[in-house]
Amino acid sequence: MKQAIGYYRVSTGKQGKSGLGLEAQQSAVEHYCKANDYQLLTEVVEVKSTRKHRAGLFDALDLCKQNKATLVVARLDRLGRDVEQIAKIFNSRSKIEVKVADNPHANRFTIHILAAVAEDQRQRISETTKEALKAAKNRGVELGKNGKLFLSVANKQAAEDFARKLFPVIQRLKKRGIVTGRAVCDELNKKGVPTFRPGGKWHPSSVHTLLTRIHKQEKELETI
Repeated sequence: MKQAIGYYRVSTGKQGKSGLGLEAQQSAVEHYCKANDYQLLTEVVEVKSTRKHRAGLFDALDLCKQNKATLVVARLDRLGRDVEQIAKIFNSRSKIEVKVADNPHANRFTIHILAAVAEDQRQRISETTKEALKAAKNRGVELGKNGKLFLSVANKQAAEDFARKLFPVIQRLKKRGIVTGRAVCDELNKKGVPTFRPGGKWHPSSVHTLLTRIHKQEKELETI
């Protein structure tokens, strides 16, 4: 059986202990390892890493080197957020194989391409947002952090990010045959998976919105 090291990156200590961010990543990596005949030797959780300080990641890569194991991450953005980061990781540990759970067929070449596309999309979103806010300001629309347009843009981006985090959870449910909105709703509530609005419960309508966003993201991946 092949050997694997799981690497997870979360933004806060709370997420690192029990939050949805960590749970979703673990679920995706565990499912990938089982489906592809990997033994998950150990897992490395990194909290509040910065672009330049990724001690946890390099510890995980060293473990891979020592055990001749493959590094498995849930999503590409857990590995790095731009092409330069990805290139440095591969160059520093050139013989280590890396697998991305939500894109299992990706190799080093396609991972570089996906990183480039993701970086370009972030830049486009940033530019579009700035242009929209500038145009609204010229029309006299209130912009501050409590302004309607600012909140609308921020909420939309937050909802997209939330759907992206839940992507591996929904994929795992699909593998178990849980595909209808009602069934997904019941399962998410049963597992205590938090909703987009803290403290709420899942309803068929909120599940429908989530599945619509995830379906859109799946289509975008297919076009890459």
